[in-house]
Amino acid sequence: MNKEEKKEYEKFFKKIIIEHIREARLEKGWTQAQIAEAACVSHEFIRDLESEKGEDYISTFSIWLIAKALDADLNELLDFDMEAFRPLIEKAMQKKHSS
Repeated sequence: MNKEEKKEYEKFFKKIIIEHIREARLEKGWTQAQIAEAACVSHEFIRDLESEKGEDYISTFSIWLIAKALDADLNELLDFDMEAFRPLIEKAMQKKHSS
């Protein structure tokens, strides 16, 4: 796997983590403000995280804080099937190289 492919996988990985966080928050019945307070992060951070900007904001420490606040299994939040995304990665790579 080259650097470009790694970047694409990381982009999808972050999107999946953010979606898992959002799902766990909704299952708990929490608002963005409630999870922000429980995780000791700003409401703006959570709002941005769940928006298109999210992949720029996520860090391992933030994931850990949010997982603790949600009482969520960190392994579940980080669950990512690389093979399932292979076709999307290949398509993205082809698109980049044809531009």
